[in-house]
Amino acid sequence: MTVVAFAGPSLPRCDRSEFPGVDWRPPCEAGDLLRLDAGPGDRVCVIDGWFDHRPALRHKELWELLARRVAIFGASSIGALRAAEMAPFGMAGIGAIFRAYASGRLTGDDEVALIHGPDAWDWRPLSVPLVDVRASLCRALRTGVASRNEVETLLRGARAIHYVDRTWPEILARAALPPPATRRLDPWLSDNMVEQKRIDARSCLRVALEAADHRPAPFSPIRTVFLEVLAQACSVRLPPLPQAPAPPATPAIGDALPVEADCGTGSNP
Repeated sequence: MTVVAFAGPSLPRCDRSEFPGVDWRPPCEAGDLLRLDAGPGDRVCVIDGWFDHRPALRHKELWELLARRVAIFGASSIGALRAAEMAPFGMAGIGAIFRAYASGRLTGDDEVALIHGPDAWDWRPLSVPLVDVRASLCRALRTGVASRNEVETLLRGARAIHYVDRTWPEILARAALPPPATRRLDPWLSDNMVEQKRIDARSCLRVALEAADHRPAPFSPIRTVFLEVLAQACSVRLPPLPQAPAPPATPAIGDALPVEADCGTGSNP
């Protein structure tokens, strides 16, 4: 069994050492899953991925691998988004962020967006994703550090900021709370922020490594010209499609109609 994980800012290197044997890849983009030489029994964790500066991971790539009975787990960032969208085809979603998308409590893809540094900087986050803002404000409310009105004001301010510029100082400035509230919350948020994306990413790796054999149910994917063009651009030759099972024979019209006794009418119409 091979476990491949696409991760970046959601899972720093200090966490990755806890999961030996994983084939670590950078955040995924369109074509990366097609390039994998994966088959039944292999496992893929989709955590982080590009969506703005590079083409995003496509659904048909996931569909292609799921049809080969590759187990795909998604969490935290684009992995949570794609898992919520591809769950009917066998992709497994992990974590609170996935559950929020799957239930419809979260709908915007900007909820998980952030700007980060390069690989040389360990993909260090340079802004705060909305899902982490929400989790942190929930903790502040539960612990009594912030009132409900303060939490709602901070969340409105956070949502109004572009993901590239969303930081705690900017959120507090946009909220324009009374100075005593700002002085109370500023140090607390710096020291007690909930990194929900990181929590979910760790859970995803644990499930992928420890879960019993997990393979999607077999099905025959439909290949579109867009997938064929992407595969050609990636210099990937797609394997032959598995043969779909023959459809059941269609009964003759007379065989499909109930007999008079079954209809319970006792007479002809």
